[in-house]
Parts: sequence; structure tokens; C-alpha cells
Amino acid sequence: MITTSSPARRAASRLAAAAGLAVLVASLAAAPARAQFTLGEQRAGTASGTFLKIGVGARATGLGEAFVAVANDPSAIYWNPAGLASIQQREVGFSHIEWPADIRYEHVAMVLPVRRLGGSLAFQFGVLSTAIDETSELQPFGTGRTFVYSDMIAGVAYARRWTDKLLVGFGSKFVHENLGTDVGGPTTSAVLFDIGSIYYLGLGSVRVATSLTNFAPAFKPKGTFLSTGPDGITGTADDEVRSYDGFDAPTMFRYGIAFEPIENGSVRLTTSLEANQPADNAQALKAGLEWAWAGRLALRTGYNFNADALKFSAGAGVNADLGSWRATLDYAYTNGGFLGAVNRATLAVRF
Repeated sequence: MITTSSPARRAASRLAAAAGLAVLVASLAAAPARAQFTLGEQRAGTASGTFLKIGVGARATGLGEAFVAVANDPSAIYWNPAGLASIQQREVGFSHIEWPADIRYEHVAMVLPVRRLGGSLAFQFGVLSTAIDETSELQPFGTGRTFVYSDMIAGVAYARRWTDKLLVGFGSKFVHENLGTDVGGPTTSAVLFDIGSIYYLGLGSVRVATSLTNFAPAFKPKGTFLSTGPDGITGTADDEVRSYDGFDAPTMFRYGIAFEPIENGSVRLTTSLEANQPADNAQALKAGLEWAWAGRLALRTGYNFNADALKFSAGAGVNADLGSWRATLDYAYTNGGFLGAVNRATLAVRF
């Protein structure tokens, strides 16, 4: 009688699980008519602070943003704060994003395990900015003036391992938008909250995760503006000074599953499947795959099955030891279609 060793059985079961996940993803992608993710589609374009939708971290975006159940680097403060509890050493990550229309987003996140608190503290700071040429009805090609549009985020998060299987985390952040004060535009600010969890099922490395991010009251621009009458001419009796309306924050609910069907001393293969439900758009299904070799090199790819653009992502990462420090450089490319390519780079240092 032929017997199979325990390690071989475990490897076979992991490969079977990976095949099952691949079949599930393929069936959902091949039958869009039977899996219409339309909940929330009628609210498209109704949120403020939408720069918070721009994914942080080249590793996460290289995985197609299917990161809620992976979330084990400093960018977890953006995707799922519970993942910060899995970081055992101090680590800082600097991310640079080249967004379409000459928009740049710089973000830094730092994680500090604190034994006295029984978990990890994390901090983040980010700035998105661009310069826009002013135009008018009489000068549609520019008036010669430019104004700056900018967004800023600063936040803190805490996470801990609640049990040997459950990680929980929460955070808060201050968000400020400058909507063109150089040319009379308003500013808006709000405090937002995040919460997340990761649970290991006890079946190999399989874990499920959820996160709710950017939960807050409405953004309401400060100040007032002059509303002209139907004739559009100022200085008439129809003019009225009004306050700005409030707009909802871009709240996002994520849930997903991840596991390693192959994990040994030299190779680790991570698979991830995730669904996103934004408050202001339809649901999206995302999948990601990461192959890592010897803790030195990683190749990634991901796909957003429901996006009109920014569907396909790919990336790579390299690690190097610098004395007692460990540095990681990650790059991610996202195909934006007619928007053009989106490039991201992240430098992380563990010390």
C-alpha cells in the first residue's frame, strides 16, 4: 500500500484550496451577468475627500489592492489597521504615487510595537497636490495664473493581537482639503475613523479579514459663497449669500480572504481575494497573487474585475539587509487605460 507523508498531504490540500480559489475567481469574472455588483452605483460622485480612495503602498497595489487580509506592512494603516499587530519590529514606509493629470501623492507610515500597550502604534502623514492653470470664459486657454489644489492627511492607529487567532485595530485621522483658496475656493476638514480585524481560521495560513475605513460625518466646506440669480450676473437683487452643503466621506467596507498554498524555506506564494463596498459606488471584486523567493525578491499581479479603468496591476519588490536594518523597495504599475499608467514606489526600512 502506498502512503503519503503528512507534509505532502498538507501541500496537496493547500494546492487544492488554491485551485478552488482560482475557480471561484474565474467563475465570478466569466459571468458578470450573474454577478452584478451594482449596490451603491446610484451614489457615484457624491463623496468628498475622494483622494482617500488612492491606494497607498506599492506592494498592496501590485496585488490589485486585494490587501485587506494580507496587510502586514506599514501601509496596513490605510487598508486594515488590524494588520499592524503582525509587525514585530519598528518599520517606516515612504510611498510616492504618480497619479493622472500631474497629481502627486506622498505618504509616510511608521509602525512602533509597544510592549507596554500590548500591541503596535502607527502614524501616517500624506500630502496630495497639483498646480492647475486658471481659465475663464474669455480666456479658455489660461489667464496666466495658477492655483494649488492640495489635500492632507495625518493619523494614528493602534492594533493588538486579541487572541492567538484574532487581530484587531482601529485608527483616527484628520483630513484637510484646500479647494483652491488662491482663487477664492473654500477649505474643508474632518476627523475620520477606521476599524478592522483579521482572523486565522486554523487551516494552515487561511485568514479572513474585514475593515471599515473613512467613517465620519459629512465634509462641509467653511465660509460662504455668492449665488447669482438666473441671469448669472452679480450685483442684482437675485444675489444670495449661501453656506456650502456637506458631502459624505468616502467610506469603504472591505472583506476578503488570503492564504499561502505554498510556503517553505525558499518560496512563498500568497493568494488573496477581496470585495469592496464603497459608500459612493458599486461593489468591486479584486484578486491578487504574490510570489516571493528567499525573502529577497517578490513578483506580484492583481486584477479588479469591476473597474472601468485601473483593472490590471503588476509589481515587484527587492529586500536587502543593511547591518541590523532591512530595506525593501517595491514598485507597482497599474494600467489606467486612457488615463495612462499609474506608477507607485515604496521604500520601507525595518529597524
